[in-house]
Amino acid sequence: MEAFLLHGPKDLRPATLPRPRPAPGEVLVRVRRAGICGSDIHYYQHGRIGRFVPLRPLVLGHEFAGEVAELGEGAPAGLLGRRVAVDPSIPCGSCAHCREGRYNLCSNMRFFGSASCDPHLDGGFGQFVTVPAANCHPLPDHLGWAEAAMVEPLSVALHAIERAGGVSGRSVLITGGGTIGLLIALAARAFGARHVALADPLPFARAQALAVGADLAFDPTDPSADQGEGCEIAFEAAGAASALGLALATVRRGGTIVQVGTLPAEVALPLNDIMARELRLLGSFRFANVFATALALLARGQIAPGALVSAAYPLARLPEAMSRAAGRDGVTKIQIDL
Repeated sequence: MEAFLLHGPKDLRPATLPRPRPAPGEVLVRVRRAGICGSDIHYYQHGRIGRFVPLRPLVLGHEFAGEVAELGEGAPAGLLGRRVAVDPSIPCGSCAHCREGRYNLCSNMRFFGSASCDPHLDGGFGQFVTVPAANCHPLPDHLGWAEAAMVEPLSVALHAIERAGGVSGRSVLITGGGTIGLLIALAARAFGARHVALADPLPFARAQALAVGADLAFDPTDPSADQGEGCEIAFEAAGAASALGLALATVRRGGTIVQVGTLPAEVALPLNDIMARELRLLGSFRFANVFATALALLARGQIAPGALVSAAYPLARLPEAMSRAAGRDGVTKIQIDL
């Protein structure tokens, strides 16, 4: 099969790899569409993301959907030929976090397209992937490949909203108008947020925010910009220290900040201010127990993220697609069409 391997920063190389064979309980998925995530961009630009450093060449890509082309022993016969979205999380199921239902914190998590586990698990920027049958979620016929590859990032957004305790009737600020920030805006509007504001320095991102239903979009670097009246919940989805600072400064007393973006290694926090204003600062890592919900919301049209897909490139042009996605201005989500 054809795939691309990450060898280091800005070093993606085409490779012909053996077509994998599904083990018992697994299926072989022929990838049809795969999205480029912010973490893929981090790997591409820096050769790593946070403490996750590839130990060997790696096939990236964890937002993918495709067709079941082969069954391993014991896999449900009804999956053969089915169109599926793939949940990229493979938790151990037995550690304390898994037993508590917080499997995204699994001590032994295996995750497609990530160096967070060793051996690494190759992802969707290749023609075939072997996947546990339980991770395959059948798609309704009317849902296209572009939307199917958005189930995973939408799951990240839904998990962040759950971490906040819900948004119905509440005012929300989102810092960062990338895919996750915009999906949080879409979901917050769908779940009844009273007011949704988004901050991003890029005009294109602000225009996208208004197009998906935000009440306000402003440039956080412009001191004269209307920033609204403050918020009860802030989602930091930019992965920037300045964005977290804005969230902390904007949220009302007793409010909640949910950290979704990956920040630089060290960020100073105004802990006395957090104490005196009784703020809650929560982390939101990947997702748990929401993948099926995300797919159902897309299938019913309650959340429609198709407009966020800016372009689809063939696999052979993955390095070009990655560079364009990293540039951000003028694009939101870039996908690979296999």
